[in-house]
Amino acid sequence: MGLNNKYDVIVIGSGPSGFTAAIRAIQLGAKVAIVEKSLIGGTCLNCGCLPTKFLWQALKLKRKIQKSYEYGFKVNLEPIVFSNILIKKDKNIINLRKGMKAILSSYNVDIIEGVASFMDKNNLIVSNNEGNNILEIFSDRIIIASGTSPSIMKGIEFDGNRIINSTNALNLKEIPKSMLVVGGGAIGIEMATIFSGFGCHVTLAENKNCLLPNEDREVSEEIKRNLIKQGVDILISCSDALNDIDKYEKVLIVTGRMPNNDLKLERAGIKTIGKGFVETNEFCQTNVSNIYAVGDIAGRSLLAYTAQSEGAIAAENAVKMNSISINNFVIPQVVFSMPPSSSVKVSNFLRCKNVIYGKFPFTASGRAFIENERSGFVKCAVDKTNKKPLAFWIVGAHSDELINVASQIIKSDICHMSRESVFHPSFSESLFNAYEDAFDKCVELTKKNKDLKL
Repeated sequence: MGLNNKYDVIVIGSGPSGFTAAIRAIQLGAKVAIVEKSLIGGTCLNCGCLPTKFLWQALKLKRKIQKSYEYGFKVNLEPIVFSNILIKKDKNIINLRKGMKAILSSYNVDIIEGVASFMDKNNLIVSNNEGNNILEIFSDRIIIASGTSPSIMKGIEFDGNRIINSTNALNLKEIPKSMLVVGGGAIGIEMATIFSGFGCHVTLAENKNCLLPNEDREVSEEIKRNLIKQGVDILISCSDALNDIDKYEKVLIVTGRMPNNDLKLERAGIKTIGKGFVETNEFCQTNVSNIYAVGDIAGRSLLAYTAQSEGAIAAENAVKMNSISINNFVIPQVVFSMPPSSSVKVSNFLRCKNVIYGKFPFTASGRAFIENERSGFVKCAVDKTNKKPLAFWIVGAHSDELINVASQIIKSDICHMSRESVFHPSFSESLFNAYEDAFDKCVELTKKNKDLKL
């Protein structure tokens, strides 16, 4: 084995966690290689977060144009050619991918194209897509960032044509006349929003008794109402949706994700848990001391931004051996419905005592009136004793951005929100108004008897 095959750190996968881990390790002085079996950027860039949000943004713009008459404009929207939107989406993704490659190149990260598998705890075999071995590489430390793939339901197989997953859906060349979306989580809601918004008759089926089963029920119900207004048929507590699939042109199954753990982990003695996620400690370290796992493959939250944080932490620990631990005390979550919804809370929220709630509807917001985005609300949970904000839930325009502000409010551990520090008129002042409402002090709401419950 030549010198060029030896690295200080090898990263398997170039999604948010792998990309971040590789760059941070280089910044710390390590010689680094990334092994990528598909496209730089992983699921998030190529068939997840970014393309989904592009289509959502296209839909949002379409709706803005259609409502422009409310500002005195006369605009006739030409018939939409969905394939043209996809072309623009793909161009954006290609440019973003080029940007990531340029960053990796600037740091002299070696990009090795192929499928990685373990020989032992320090050696990897890289194969091509045909399964032929093309390279053997050695490293003192290895960071697994191989991600996840759409889950397959028992008895159902994706054919990429009629029975499809989220990756297939993002590459449909035209909008189908009808679609059954199985799974009422974030991905299912986003797909139902996008395809119904572009003219597809969508039925969304969830086997639990509400959409977003782990979310605040008031938020869940608001999203459900908005989807129904947009023409989506909602089936709740539905366990037999697939018994009647013949009446749908497309059947999209988005019931979760499974780990990409086909790396011959057993050869290195790496333990897995649950459905095959790699077991790690608070330092992103596996049971094999020189091997780390980050992002979706570790199965913590399956979010791109927590994956990035884990990638940086794993690199620090792998290179400097300084045992930086994961800090997942406050994690915002967003669902790109129309309008979007978001939430953030302290990790121990369910154990909090003496909690009071405030709520501020966007119908009372001057900025919401100006932008004609009066749908939704901000809801806030506060510790009645020390007056610290514990959680925010938002449904409405810009909630995907507002939740970042809410996260920093909670993480800063402040015990008072002040009026003079919040610009007016703004959507973000609704966070302050919801907080004030928890103490019956909001001056922008009519006097009332509150009975807010989680």
